[in-house]
Amino acid sequence: MIAALLAVALYVAAFPPLDAGPLAFVALAPWCWIARRWRGGRLFLAGSLVGAGILAIGCFWIRRTHPLNLAFMVVPESLFFGGFALLLRAIHVTRRWPALVALPLAFTAIEFVRGRWPLDGFPWLTFGYTQHRWLEIVQVSALAGVHGVTFLLALVAGALCDAWPGEKGRRRIVGVAVAAGAVGAAAIGGHAALGDPAALARGPRLLLVQPNFEQNLKDDPASWDRILARHFELEDAALAREKADLVVWSETIVPVPWPSEGDDHESDDPRLVERRAAVRVALKQGLFGRHRLPLLAGAATYEATASEPLPRLFNSVLLFDAAGRRVATYDKRVLVPGGEYLPWIDRFPDALAEWIRGRVLEMAGFPPDLSRGTRSGVVDLSSVGSRGRAGMTVCYEMVYPDLGRDLVKGGADLLVNLSNEGWFHETSEFEQFSAIAAFRAAETRRSLVRCANTGTSGWFDPWGRPHLFVVAGATDGVAGALVVEPPLSTVVTPYVRFGEWVGAGAAIAALLALVRRRRGSKSRPESVTAAARST
Repeated sequence: MIAALLAVALYVAAFPPLDAGPLAFVALAPWCWIARRWRGGRLFLAGSLVGAGILAIGCFWIRRTHPLNLAFMVVPESLFFGGFALLLRAIHVTRRWPALVALPLAFTAIEFVRGRWPLDGFPWLTFGYTQHRWLEIVQVSALAGVHGVTFLLALVAGALCDAWPGEKGRRRIVGVAVAAGAVGAAAIGGHAALGDPAALARGPRLLLVQPNFEQNLKDDPASWDRILARHFELEDAALAREKADLVVWSETIVPVPWPSEGDDHESDDPRLVERRAAVRVALKQGLFGRHRLPLLAGAATYEATASEPLPRLFNSVLLFDAAGRRVATYDKRVLVPGGEYLPWIDRFPDALAEWIRGRVLEMAGFPPDLSRGTRSGVVDLSSVGSRGRAGMTVCYEMVYPDLGRDLVKGGADLLVNLSNEGWFHETSEFEQFSAIAAFRAAETRRSLVRCANTGTSGWFDPWGRPHLFVVAGATDGVAGALVVEPPLSTVVTPYVRFGEWVGAGAAIAALLALVRRRRGSKSRPESVTAAARST
């Protein structure tokens, strides 16, 4: 019981809001004691309960959308921690592999799978993010991704378990040496890898606008004029002080649905056409007319098809030139289950599907019925007279490392994330998202720009250093505008070139260890059982 409570407390404390990153080097050690204490169904239950505690406390901010959303996340995701406990016992206890090998293999393998399956996975609270403040360690991600940092943390915890009093003398010495050597090598190598953003190519001057609207106002058509007026006011004040090349607004902040292609559809509701025309006039008068600057902004878009009774809806990014003409569109490709779409809803009987949609609409206040985009996320800013090729992500997409990697492979020399976190005022979600952003930048050696409705707007340099918008010492609950000039980079890191070789390698190695154990158990059942009992 003590080991289980300690496993929860150390894991959660290593993340924001406590943000005690050094604890991450020992946080996984209690799992070895748990794996040695229980087995079978009891071990799986114990591991799942520990995982439930970690996820419920670490992601407690999800309750702001609806308490059921937190439960729907915690219950299935906690099972991965139960699976980790079983895998750790199979490798460490039954196979008698040292903890410095078994713990990083088992945990990294499960974390890698958890971030990709089921659906698109849930990679939040990936353990490597705990080191976002230790920049030297963050640089490991340029070589091996965030799972490389997770592997390092688990290796150190496993080595310390091997060094625990009661272990054999040689194993204790090896454990201490490996722990010290791994951290020292990573820190020295990371320090050598740190660079100076001033040495990189000059990037665009971006005016980031953080309006700080509450979610209920943002979704209210009666507030659309207020939304535009707030943006124009903040832009005017900022541009009176500094020049910019491009104005950036946050996710879905353009206050009217936009066609996926073109200006209007003949089948559009006349009121919608009229409202969109009014917004275009306001933009031309308030931004394009006064400042003659292009705009990159989030908007809801739709696409009518002959084969579907209702138009397909998208969460999109629109790029307008200085005359107000749209020149590029990106549609969000990775959607939030339950929040932006209902998984498997089309496979249910019609009556049941409609009932589910109705209940979700009552709880959330909007129908989660978005479609996935298929366009490239790389937007050439030279089309509006600016510099750089921006790799676009929208909000939650940023938590997926492979998206940033694909954007860079597609030619992006700058990463841009538009976000809306209006639900999560005064929660740890803001800090946790910033930790994730630091890794996306360092993995790819690209500056990463974030523009949020509220939260942590600003940019991270290609080594993960934060440069955030702050008013009176706060990033949450404030409105303002900030001109940033993130540099451009064309470096190709080992992570970009080779991808998730550590996470995938750990999963393959763990699977091979299990196969070998099963084959060995057929020929030596008594010896294996005796070895397990002796621990």
